[in-house]
Amino acid sequence: MEEARSLEERRKVQICNQGAITGSITTFGFALGYVIASAATLWRGILFSLVDGLLLASCLIWNAKGRFTVARLLFLVVANVQVLAASLQLGPAVGFQYYYFPFIAVSLLLLSSKDSWLLYAFPILSFFFFVYTNYVATPEDAWVPIAPETARALNIVSSTITCATLAFIVYLFYADTLRAEALLVKEYERSERLLLNVLPPIISERLKSGQELIADSFDDASVLFADLVGFTQLSGRLQAEELAAMLNTIFSRFDELAERFGLEKIKTIGDAYMVASGLPEPRPDHATVLVDMALGMRTALREVASEIGHPLEIRIGIHSGPVVAGVIGKRKFIYDLWGDTVNTASRMESHGVPGAIQVSEAVRERLAGAFELTPRGVIQVKGKGEMETYLVERRVTAAPS
Repeated sequence: MEEARSLEERRKVQICNQGAITGSITTFGFALGYVIASAATLWRGILFSLVDGLLLASCLIWNAKGRFTVARLLFLVVANVQVLAASLQLGPAVGFQYYYFPFIAVSLLLLSSKDSWLLYAFPILSFFFFVYTNYVATPEDAWVPIAPETARALNIVSSTITCATLAFIVYLFYADTLRAEALLVKEYERSERLLLNVLPPIISERLKSGQELIADSFDDASVLFADLVGFTQLSGRLQAEELAAMLNTIFSRFDELAERFGLEKIKTIGDAYMVASGLPEPRPDHATVLVDMALGMRTALREVASEIGHPLEIRIGIHSGPVVAGVIGKRKFIYDLWGDTVNTASRMESHGVPGAIQVSEAVRERLAGAFELTPRGVIQVKGKGEMETYLVERRVTAAPS
């Protein structure tokens, strides 16, 4: 089966199918009308209704084969011929011409700018058929004269079926609209969740408002880099699925910590993890809360190592200072950081000690004695020269709740 190429096309296919089903059902009303009208015409009425019903049902097959225009054209031809023949045969008093209303409604719903001009002619043709059969034709013009009482009964049947058919069409269209709206809402919420997994909410709103380039300067923020020690060697002994599952478990624990402390995860690079504090919204305790997270990361990794049965250690480095943060590019963008502070934080990690949290002098100054630190002394840092660094042991004051 050839798939419809757009949501609009799929909707029109569905409307055509629904109209064909509804039109097939109404043929039973015509058959009933022939039974009431005259026993002499019973066989012709049933045969006529049966043929029309089969032709309308075949629209479902044409749509299934991807012949959408053929299905619509067949539906509109059969619907108009069916109503016109029945109205001329029994006269306007029976009210069969009322069926033009649901057929006009369906034909209008089926039209699109890509359709042939022939399809556009059907609503107009149906309208003129209705005018002729309802206002021009007289009971005396009927091919099969029937008694007034019978005509009145048939008129009631036709009116009832017409109203029910219109109500059914409206219900189907309304139900389709509700389903479409529900799907749109679901997709919108899914897109929002995906966007918020990539970007901070405040940055996401700025992008959606039309801002193309986002670059903000922060006078004071803290950046953390973490790296799994010995991961390269471990990856050589594990299957790809095991490796991915292990990383997912570890980084998911880190993500939970970042969310709990209100920090901004920036990205993962292989087995490295980067998180920042004090942006995109500044906070005075950015260094303290980031060290709290670092301690939590170390504990979380030990728990995961115990659970999976693999020895794992982490090396963490933190530095504080001015940074630039923002979003650049057109595709696959992320909220990223730039500046010397970022580079120095990376060096704190790469020049750190396995299993330890190394911080710079700038971080120590901002911790205000909240943590027990062990001076590591002056170390030679690539690209920075000599730097005084410290290793975080534990928190010595109560963490804010």
